[in-house]
Amino acid sequence: MQIFSRLRRFLSPPAGPSGLAEIARSVTVLESCPVRPVSSPGLSELPYPERNPFRDWTSMPVTVQHHALRNVVLDQPLMTLLHAGQPVSETAYVQPPDALRALTLRPADTIRCTPFKGLTASCVDHWASNYYHWVAHTIPTLHVLSLQDKAVRLVLPEYMHPWQFETLELFGLTSDSHIRLQQGRQYAFRTLDYITFVNGSADFAISDVSRAAYARLHEAVGASAKPAGRRLYIERGASANRHVPNESELAEELEKLGFERVRPETLSLTEQIRLFSEAEIIMGMLGAGMANIAWCQPGALVYELVPSHHINPCFAAMATQNGLRYWADVFHTGAAQENHTDNASVPLPVPDILDRARDLIARLPQP
Repeated sequence: MQIFSRLRRFLSPPAGPSGLAEIARSVTVLESCPVRPVSSPGLSELPYPERNPFRDWTSMPVTVQHHALRNVVLDQPLMTLLHAGQPVSETAYVQPPDALRALTLRPADTIRCTPFKGLTASCVDHWASNYYHWVAHTIPTLHVLSLQDKAVRLVLPEYMHPWQFETLELFGLTSDSHIRLQQGRQYAFRTLDYITFVNGSADFAISDVSRAAYARLHEAVGASAKPAGRRLYIERGASANRHVPNESELAEELEKLGFERVRPETLSLTEQIRLFSEAEIIMGMLGAGMANIAWCQPGALVYELVPSHHINPCFAAMATQNGLRYWADVFHTGAAQENHTDNASVPLPVPDILDRARDLIARLPQP
């Protein structure tokens, strides 16, 4: 079965003349992420283990680096850097090879950014409005930047959600000096800092820096220090991708097992952090809302439903990183091609999922 295409695509980036290390005036290693197996203590005896695509999965060994760059241009449509007129392939986060090959400087669209007495840093990818990308890529980056002993000017998207502004406030990074990227423009920088969380290279890694960033926000909002026994089901809700035809049936049955139906997009960041810090078990389909497991207490149990056309271990990695117990089951969607957008054409196997949920509930700590 063809799986992890996003991972393969990152490991084989489109050809480019130079990498970040080659053009950096300095490189700081922030951490070296170890190889670890997915965390599922106490779950090895569950029936039908073959349904779990990640039961034998191990995380990627990744080195997270902070690059200080000089004389680069940021292309807003692709959120890719250029140096000496050529794309820097490591910053082309899952961009089509043809688009990267066609990327050139556009002088008529270029804005030259004024020098800044401090540090100017790129902190988002081209899916900046997606909650998972913000949690996995931007929040660890902001954490690192907020610990610098100098003023910070951020390069941010033109349009931002309230929870994104809330994140800046929690990190103490609000400022009138930030650069808000306009659609279709390019931005020339004399100096620009780039931390490799932004390019997705740590999506399948176990990062101490990410864990520290999440713990810092957890503390900043005064979230619970102990789980409160809540059972949460994350509904797909208004998400544009990967709908299934009978999700409401599943959600109604889960309510009978004590699950609360949650639509994270209706909550502030503070509300999401506080809610998920109180959970003992979280269920949901692969999607941005599952990024809220970043706020769960160690030992909480995560049950992820993974669509057969988008088998992605990012939440297996996040759960393991945060000391959570994790299980996943694949459900057949009927989608013909591997991608991250198609809706399911066949219903969820609700009875099978409920049986699995009961098995997992039986393995929760007894009060």
